[in-house]
Amino acid sequence: MSCHEIRAQLPAYATRGDAPLSVRRHVARCAACAAELARYEELRDALGGLTTHVVEPPPGLARALADIPARDRRIDHVRTHVVRNRKAYAGGVVIALAGAGATALWRARVRRPAAA
Repeated sequence: MSCHEIRAQLPAYATRGDAPLSVRRHVARCAACAAELARYEELRDALGGLTTHVVEPPPGLARALADIPARDRRIDHVRTHVVRNRKAYAGGVVIALAGAGATALWRARVRRPAAA
């Protein structure tokens, strides 16, 4: 077996401690694979020493999270967009009103009969 094939089996070997005879023989003869196995065993031992600590959340965190508005509602997206772009919308409204006023003046002049 090649080192590549052996190294694919080393995590299981380090975890369970059992491996096929061919893997054990290869590791006994190959310094690089033996060093890799030692790193896996060291990692296994370090992970085994980890402990779990339960931390209580700060008071009021659950309420603060629940108070965050749902951003999935369409009206919230529209409201946020309009607030962020209010200057552009205000400018557009002014231009539209000016255009409507100019159109009304033009139509009033066109409809007047010409003085003879």
